[in-house]
Amino acid sequence: MKKIMDARHCVLTQLLLICFYFHLFTFIFYLLYHLHYICLMELASVTSFLKKALTHSLPGTDVQWEMASSDRRMLDYPRVKRADSRLAAVMILLYPKDEKVMCLFMQRPHYNGVHSGQISFPGGKMEDSDKNLTQTAVRETCEETGVCGKAIRIIGKLTPLFIPVSNIEVTPVVAYMDSEPVFTPSEEEVVSLIEAPLELFFDSSIIKEKPMLVRDEMLDVKYYDFEAYVIWGATAMILNELLVILKGL
Repeated sequence: MKKIMDARHCVLTQLLLICFYFHLFTFIFYLLYHLHYICLMELASVTSFLKKALTHSLPGTDVQWEMASSDRRMLDYPRVKRADSRLAAVMILLYPKDEKVMCLFMQRPHYNGVHSGQISFPGGKMEDSDKNLTQTAVRETCEETGVCGKAIRIIGKLTPLFIPVSNIEVTPVVAYMDSEPVFTPSEEEVVSLIEAPLELFFDSSIIKEKPMLVRDEMLDVKYYDFEAYVIWGATAMILNELLVILKGL
């Protein structure tokens, strides 16, 4: 009789444990699902707003120049490309991570060029095989970060920015992904990828200014200070236009 009671007790204990773990796993799944859903909803509101906003008149070069370095401001660099200027495109890639909308930057390697070591968006010069600048941005993003294909959803474009020192007009292409990307960055073209919560750039305290030696000239550089990364130049100017647009959200 005692053995029967012990057996029944053991079965009951096992059933209670199964029931407990079932409810625990159900609760965890429910929590993770809703956290992911909240994250996607935040991204959805941003992308939905941008899809409409980028079809209307853009803030333009005046807003971009709010983050210009002193040489641009003092020398009043031209804002329109020349007849011999090359075309390029960069991608502002937004995606969800840790319940936030993230924006991707990258640090370029050091080389003998005007953009050596800078923080930038993925992107590069237009090639003959590119049908348009959107395709340029997608191709370069694929080559540099390993994120390719239809998972990248195009939202629209910002105001093209002419960079006189390299004689290139850059078109910013805004895009998003529904889920967190798996990156395989190019060792030749990328020192590191920088994932930044977009919301942090609305904090004006991270906008700073300091003297920097650029092309053997000391300049007063206005920049975004993100975790000790200095985001300045064309990247900061492009980012500023995006932020001004998003303030209408």
